[in-house]
Amino acid sequence: MLFLDVNVLVGAQRNDDSPHARDLRNWLERALVGHEPIGISELALSAMVRIVTHPRVFERPSAPAEAVAFAEALLGSSRVTAVRPAARHWAIFTELVAGHRLRGNEIPDAYYAAIALEQGATVVTADRGFQRYGVRVLDPTTG
Repeated sequence: MLFLDVNVLVGAQRNDDSPHARDLRNWLERALVGHEPIGISELALSAMVRIVTHPRVFERPSAPAEAVAFAEALLGSSRVTAVRPAARHWAIFTELVAGHRLRGNEIPDAYYAAIALEQGATVVTADRGFQRYGVRVLDPTTG
């Protein structure tokens, strides 16, 4: 399973020249007709909505309805599954936090990494920091 990180969702949702937006949109369009199942955390979708509608992040932020429609279209795709933490998630997450001595803004990535580890998924992200958690990573911005 390909497990999409927030930065992939943000880039794919934006219809502008944000860094890597075109590459991420193209990658997601290909993935949605590919053979590998796609997993998305609803928490990641909510983070995407928060980021793309934020006026301090984008000069012209997306309208909330547009961002939510993008999220709902993804969840409505037959290729996409909403992935939620399961029984082992909390233990994996707390091991990552303690083992890597994480704090503050490092915590959300560990939360997503724990889901990916629990599911045996590949994290699709442009964030190289995920590699430290021992998850498989695919960076759609590197070709």
